[in-house]
Amino acid sequence: MLKKFFIATVLTLALISSSCLAMKLSEFSLGGMSLNMTYDEVIKIYGQPTQILNGYSQLVSKVVTYGDNVEIGFLGNKVRYVVTKANNGWKTPAGVRVGMTLAEVLEIYGGGYTAQTRAPEDIPKWMRESCEPYFEYNWSGTKYSWAQVADAYAYEPGDVSFVLSVVVNNDRVSAIELSQRTPEY
Repeated sequence: MLKKFFIATVLTLALISSSCLAMKLSEFSLGGMSLNMTYDEVIKIYGQPTQILNGYSQLVSKVVTYGDNVEIGFLGNKVRYVVTKANNGWKTPAGVRVGMTLAEVLEIYGGGYTAQTRAPEDIPKWMRESCEPYFEYNWSGTKYSWAQVADAYAYEPGDVSFVLSVVVNNDRVSAIELSQRTPEY
């Protein structure tokens, strides 16, 4: 009896701990784009972008778009974030894509996420008008984010965390964002 209890306890702890593990670094890819790819690597894969824009912060120096539904931000010559807003074949290695239900995403990634909700009316008018097409300023819905941090993360300048987010509207994924975050101070 004690042996069965011990085995059941070990299995339960294994299941709990596996659901609390951080997302694998291999999951931080979207549509063949990985963080830190170079601009030349992106162009080699997807060709010339539809639009090249100036960045909107000291950590995003250039933004390129492909059509109306893909946005890639660069810091210098390296990919800092990738966003897709359409079911265009771009997905994560685990198969998460725009159009899936939230339940399907949670079945794949499980818990361990943070959630932030923003309604369209919460976005200031000046931001909607002057920050188009930058996704970071214009998304609305509920953003579910899973993160992976560097092994020696200490919230110091230069530390990087990788974040995979899905924005959900009406129980369906309306956008996927892959990004890296770096403390500035």
